[in-house]
Amino acid sequence: MSNYQSDQIKLINTSLIDPHPDNPRKNIGDVTDLAASIKTNGLLTPLSVVPNGERYRVIAGHRRLAACKQAGIGAVPCFVLNLDPLQQLGAMVTENCQREQLTVLEEADAIQGMLDLGATTASVAHRLGRSADYVRDRAKAASIKTEVRASRDDFGQISIGQLVAIARYDGQPDRQKKLAQAAGTSNFDYTLSRIERDDRDRQWIESVAALLVEPDNGFNLIPDPPYSNPEWRYAGCMFPSTGIPEEIIEKIREQNPAAVSIHTVSQQVYLWTRRDKTADAEKEARRAAEQAERDARRHALEEYAAASADKRMAWLHANLHGVKRAQLIETTARLGLLQIIDPDPQGYTLALSTWNDAACGAEQFATISGIEPERALAELRYHLDEPDWAVWAVQILAARIEWFIDPTDWTTVHDTSRRIPGYYQILQDLGYTPADDETSHLDQLIAAITEADSDENEEDEENNQ
Repeated sequence: MSNYQSDQIKLINTSLIDPHPDNPRKNIGDVTDLAASIKTNGLLTPLSVVPNGERYRVIAGHRRLAACKQAGIGAVPCFVLNLDPLQQLGAMVTENCQREQLTVLEEADAIQGMLDLGATTASVAHRLGRSADYVRDRAKAASIKTEVRASRDDFGQISIGQLVAIARYDGQPDRQKKLAQAAGTSNFDYTLSRIERDDRDRQWIESVAALLVEPDNGFNLIPDPPYSNPEWRYAGCMFPSTGIPEEIIEKIREQNPAAVSIHTVSQQVYLWTRRDKTADAEKEARRAAEQAERDARRHALEEYAAASADKRMAWLHANLHGVKRAQLIETTARLGLLQIIDPDPQGYTLALSTWNDAACGAEQFATISGIEPERALAELRYHLDEPDWAVWAVQILAARIEWFIDPTDWTTVHDTSRRIPGYYQILQDLGYTPADDETSHLDQLIAAITEADSDENEEDEENNQ
């Protein structure tokens, strides 16, 4: 209170003293301990008050006044000051700042109150012993509306730097609330940068739009992107990172599109050319013909794969029981070896009790053996312990291979397709005779495998050099 000295100390009844309505500190906190101390030791420091009609208002000592009233003190010593409203507010701000009792936002509101009473930024700065920038920043923070402040309970604890950033978007409460929610977290800078980028992009699209409508530019500016209009075809777009507005105009002029449209939501400029309906129709016809050809090849391959599988399994069903036991045992070993490298890592190691497509190829086994799937497990358990076990082992191993062969395996080189030639060799050694179409497909598959192996060898040699 050094700027407002008074030698007059007056005893005033606490019932006549009121808190100052403009006190920057909105929450004086719990004064229970202070009340107990005053009750024991008395009030050691007088209050500072100003007359208010027949009553008084506190300038310095709001907590002491509340504690005295709580302690039941009747009269307290007071410095009675003669201050105008601006001086009163300045004195309260100075008092609280010196005691570090104000939040940033409370101080900001108090400083704005002084400015509203006619004080200049320089005079407030001088009175508080602060810089002009210090005062200006808090005046900006004070402009944040109640609606935004209410968006979080601890709004008053936000730092001055973040409050100034929030205040920058006055009149945009949604943005201010978004920033307020991110304040005090590592997400604040990211949120702010996104908002700033959106503003830059909006300014960019507005500048480009203004240049596009200039009469001497000669662009055909259409109102909305004609996505579904059969007359137009999309030819590209320009966006903020493409260049400054003047550069965008030159790039559009170089491309010379038939039309230009502006999309304000995505902040982009779309370029359009007129559709060539004849060329489009020809392209669509070619696409349809190519698709039809692919469909026909796929259908033919599926028919071949199904027919060849039926032929192989029918032959196995009809002929396996007539093969000599020694040859069947050898075939069991060969089929087992063929399946050692298995696309299904557990495929051939699962117990027979796991009877499903992934474990045993149940459908294919039923076709080869002539036993219905629901009886297959019991039959296998019986026969695999009998002298004729080899024929049953061949059936289940062949069924597994048949289950894995897919139509595309005849044209695509991978683990399963690499087994097909070996499988056919085993069948032929048993007496199976491939049809002409099977021979043709086998020759093509072997050629594809040979070519793939050659390419892999060349790649390995290049990597080793």
